[in-house]
Amino acid sequence: MMIEQKTHIKKGMLIGLILILLDIALQLTHNKFQLWVANTNIAIMLLGVIIAMNIQTPKTDGKIVFSNLFGYGFRVSVVAVCALFIYNVLSVYVVFPGYLTELYEHNLAEAQKLPNFDATKVAENKDMAMKVMRTSLLSMVVMFNLAIGITGALVGSIIALLVESFNLKKVSQQ
Repeated sequence: MMIEQKTHIKKGMLIGLILILLDIALQLTHNKFQLWVANTNIAIMLLGVIIAMNIQTPKTDGKIVFSNLFGYGFRVSVVAVCALFIYNVLSVYVVFPGYLTELYEHNLAEAQKLPNFDATKVAENKDMAMKVMRTSLLSMVVMFNLAIGITGALVGSIIALLVESFNLKKVSQQ
C-alpha cells in the first residue's frame, strides 16, 4: 500500500496554519523583529515536516523507499510554503499594510548606527527601498521556507528509514 493520497495537503496546511497564526500573534504584539522569531519559524517548519513524514511512515506497509519518503516530505513542504506565500501576499497588501513601513523604519534605525550612513540618499530612495523590501520579503518567504522544508524532508526521510530499519531488525530477532 502506497502513501495515502492528499495527506500531504492536510499536513502541509496544518504546518502553514501554525506558522500563520504565530505570525499574526507576533504582528499584533509587535514582536516580529525579535531574534527568536526566525529560529522559532525554522524549528516549526523543520519539526513539522519531520513529524509529518514519520507519522505517515507506518502506512506504507514496510515498503519504505527513500525517494517516496523524500517526495512526500517535499510535497508537505511545498503545500506549507504555498499557504505561507498566500498569507504573506495578503498580509503585506491587505491585513497588515503598515508592516512594510514598520520594517523600513526598523531597518533605517539599524542603518543609522553605521558610520557611512547618508540621510539624503535614504530620503531620495525611500520608494525604491519599499518596492525592493516588498519583493524581497515575498521571495524570501518562498525560498527560505522551501529550503528549510527540503532540509526537513531530507532529515525526516533518514530518520524514517532508520526507525524502520530498527523495527525490522527488532522483529527479525524475535
